Amino acid sequence: MMDMMQSLVLTYPFTIFFMSLLLLLTYFLVGQAKYLIQLGTAFLSISIGVVLQITHFPNQDSLNSVLSGLFFLIFSYSIAQGIVLLEGKSLNPVICCIVFIIAFVVRCISSLMPPLDEYYFISVFSVYSALVIFLGSSLWKVRHLIFGDFLEKTWCFVITIWLLSLVVRLAYVSYSPDMLRVLLWKSGKVYYSYQQFSLLQHLFYLMALFFSVLTILLAVKRLIFDINRKSRLDSLTGAYNRLGLQYFIELELPKLESFNLIMLDIDFFKAVNTRYGHPIGDAVIKEMVLLINKNLSDVKHHTIRLGGEEFLIILPDLSAEELPYLADKLRTRIEKHNFSKIANGLNITVSMGVGQYQSDLCFQEAYKDIDSKLAVAKQSGRNQVVEFV
Repeated sequence: MMDMMQSLVLTYPFTIFFMSLLLLLTYFLVGQAKYLIQLGTAFLSISIGVVLQITHFPNQDSLNSVLSGLFFLIFSYSIAQGIVLLEGKSLNPVICCIVFIIAFVVRCISSLMPPLDEYYFISVFSVYSALVIFLGSSLWKVRHLIFGDFLEKTWCFVITIWLLSLVVRLAYVSYSPDMLRVLLWKSGKVYYSYQQFSLLQHLFYLMALFFSVLTILLAVKRLIFDINRKSRLDSLTGAYNRLGLQYFIELELPKLESFNLIMLDIDFFKAVNTRYGHPIGDAVIKEMVLLINKNLSDVKHHTIRLGGEEFLIILPDLSAEELPYLADKLRTRIEKHNFSKIANGLNITVSMGVGQYQSDLCFQEAYKDIDSKLAVAKQSGRNQVVEFV
C-alpha cells in the first residue's frame, strides 16, 4: 500500500508541472484571463518546490529549505489569488505581502538554526500557516460556491478537508503530545509513529493533487463561460450584441410574465460621423452606453447594441406606468449631457420607442412594434419618446 502510494506521490510534481504548462499555454493562446496566469504560476511553483524536496537539491539543508519554502509560499499566494480571480474578486495585496514576507523571513531564520525538532517545526509552520491564511481567505471570498453546482460544491469540500489536514500534519511535525492528544489516542496514551506520519505526508500530496485537478476543471469551466459571455458582447461598447439578444430571448424571456422595451436611436448620427469623423462617432456610441447604464442603474436592464447608433434596452421589472417616465428622463439626461468633452460644440439627442409586452407574445412581433414606434418618433421631429402609434 505504501509503495503504491509512494509511486503515486512521485508522479505528483510532474503531473502538476504539465498542468501549469497547460494553464500558461491556455493563457497565451486562448484567452488572457488573469486567473490562468495565477493558477499556472501556482502549480509551476509547487512542482518545483516538491522536486527540490524529493531530490534534495541543493544538497545544503539550509539552502534547500529556503528555496523550497520560497516556491511553496509563491504557490500559496498564487493559488489563493487565482481562486478569487475565478470569481472576479481579489485578496488585499498589503495583507498578502505582509504574510508572505513574515513567513519567508521566519523560514530563512529557522533554516539557519541547528537541526533541532523545534526549529524544524518553526520552518514548516511558517509555510503552512501562510498557506492556511491564504487558502482560508480565498475560500471565504468564494464561499458562495458552496451553494453552486456539483463541481463547485466538490471543490469547496476538498479545499476544506485539505485545510483541516494541514492542522493534523503540523501536529505530527511538532512532536507535541498536547497537540496530538486531541487528534490521536491509543490505549489511553498518545499514539505516534513515523509510518503514520509518512502516510499522512503521502495523503497530503494526493489531496493536493485532487484539489489541483478540481481547480483546473473549475478554471476551464470559467474560461468557457468567459469566452461565451464575451461572444455575446459588443467589442466597442461592452453592451450586448445581437447574439446576446438571442441569448435573452431563448433563456431569460421564458422566465418572465412581461417585459419592457426601449428602442433608442441617436439623432443625425451620420452627420456626426461626416463632420467629426468616425473616431468621434465611436466615442459618442461608447459614451451613450455609459449614459444608459448610469441612468438606469437603479433598475434591472439589459443594453443591446443592435448596430450602428441603434440600441435596444430590455427592462424586465418595470410597470407600464413607470416606463414612459423613465424613458423620457433618460432622453432629457442625454440631451443635457456635455458631449463637448468628446468634440467641441457637439450636441446629441435621441429618439425612442417604448412599450410593454407579455412574454407569450412572439418577440419578433414585439420587435416590429417597438421599431415602428421609433420610426414615428424620428418622423415626428426626433428627440422624443413615442409610446403609442
